[in-house]
Amino acid sequence: MGLRLIYGRSGTGKSEYCFEEIAKNIKNGEKVYLITPEQFSFTAEQKLMEKVNQEAIIQAEVIHLSRLAKRVVKEIGNNTPKMTKRGKAMLISHIFSKHKNELKYLSKSRENIELAISSITEFKKHGITLERLKEQIEKTENIYLKTKLQDILIIYENYDEKLSKTYIDEIDELEILANNIWRIDWLHDSYIYIDEFAGFTHPEYQVIEELIKYAKQVNITIATDNLEKLTNPDKDIFYTNKQTIKKLKNIIKDNDLEEEKPICLEKLVRFKTNELAQIEENLFKVKQVKVEKTVDNISIFLAKNQYTEIENIAKEIIKEVREEKLRYKDISIITKNIENYASLAKVIFEKYDIPIFIDQKRELSQNIIIQYILAIFEILRKNYTRESVFQYLKIGFTNIPEEDIYKLENYCTKWGIKQNKFKKDFKYEVETKKEEIEYLNELRKQIIDPLEELKNNIKKQKTARGITLEIYNFLMRQKIEVKIKEKIEKLEEENKVDLIQEYKESYEIIISILDEIVEIFDEENMTIDEYMQILKQGLKTSSLGKIPRNTRSGNNGGCR
Repeated sequence: MGLRLIYGRSGTGKSEYCFEEIAKNIKNGEKVYLITPEQFSFTAEQKLMEKVNQEAIIQAEVIHLSRLAKRVVKEIGNNTPKMTKRGKAMLISHIFSKHKNELKYLSKSRENIELAISSITEFKKHGITLERLKEQIEKTENIYLKTKLQDILIIYENYDEKLSKTYIDEIDELEILANNIWRIDWLHDSYIYIDEFAGFTHPEYQVIEELIKYAKQVNITIATDNLEKLTNPDKDIFYTNKQTIKKLKNIIKDNDLEEEKPICLEKLVRFKTNELAQIEENLFKVKQVKVEKTVDNISIFLAKNQYTEIENIAKEIIKEVREEKLRYKDISIITKNIENYASLAKVIFEKYDIPIFIDQKRELSQNIIIQYILAIFEILRKNYTRESVFQYLKIGFTNIPEEDIYKLENYCTKWGIKQNKFKKDFKYEVETKKEEIEYLNELRKQIIDPLEELKNNIKKQKTARGITLEIYNFLMRQKIEVKIKEKIEKLEEENKVDLIQEYKESYEIIISILDEIVEIFDEENMTIDEYMQILKQGLKTSSLGKIPRNTRSGNNGGCR
């Protein structure tokens, strides 16, 4: 046994064929692993449960390559932590800052940090090492491209150096998996099915090669009309998939492995309407084929603007729910650019009394817990500017009544009190009563004392670990967890479920970012400004998820 390809056009039942075979293999007492991309694993598990009885399900497992890699890495005793996307962004942001004088083309910006991250990821995916990159730079004649690649090389080298000491990249984890499959006995006697992949990266090909060597059989589904590689990519929509087939066949040839007779599936089984089948067959054809029959199952609405577009959708949903007896949770709306439609959809659907869940990550920047943390750093960096101090106070974590905050702000604005003046006792003015000045001074001390203690403690530390520890201790002294809990209790009384979840998530994210800063930078010396930039980058890379919930009683749920 060896590699077997299962191929056919979209909708010919390749996945279904795999599930049928998996069920048969389980009946024969075989161990089976179904490998899918991470986003398809849940659906695949559901389908597997439908095909196999619960007693036998232990013999089959749906797994994605990242999870398989984690399991193998743990089994071989490699405890090196994996660099997260957020950690990668913080590290590369810091590399930009430290090496800004060496970088000739790329300046530090959100776009360039993302460019560096994606470039390094692509290099690793396609097996481009530092040596190969240096060779390519030597060959490059275009001065702009050469300079850009040299900057990327500086970032790549520093990133790789940091990882080699304390971390492994997600892509490197797959390489570790490939190098250790020979040691994993439970994979050797199993049937492997690899489904729903559009193509494979260099490390994934390495894993597949090792699986073919040691597993009983490896089955890979490919969406294509045939196994021949055509020379014109403009006319063949399956061109890239046929390149994947060629690479798989080269693995077989180069390693003297066995290729079994492929399975060709030709009958369309997925599409329940002729219109969808027609689109699948002709959408990307060079020569267009006109449909002669009446089109009943696809409609196009030409809208004047986004408002009328969404309003028409709302009317259609109401019609489907009333006439076709559909439930709201059975209806999905798919859009290419959710940011342009989300706010408008909320307003219009509320007007039509349609519950809606929008699968959209929320930015952390407006969250009050995040604003509180950043306000502390602004005060320390800018030495008590009036704006930073009163932003810190108005967030609401200082136990100072709102009325007193505004009294203090009016006094400071009137007499020009800011920065170092804020650290000294307010003087008695003729226009202000002595008792009032004394009270304002008490408020000033209540604000200044814990912040000055934090500032002095940070000056003694000067390392990422030390600064993080002082920030954490400050939050504990200010009893932030207790204050967040109190706010959550008030929100529970008002039944504001989304805000409750946001408060919980945002504080957990802050703590996890602080932990990650310690893990990555540890005893590295840095200024408070450098630390804040790293923290901000971590926050930019983080976002708040949202869990769909029933917004109505009964089983209607909400549109997605």
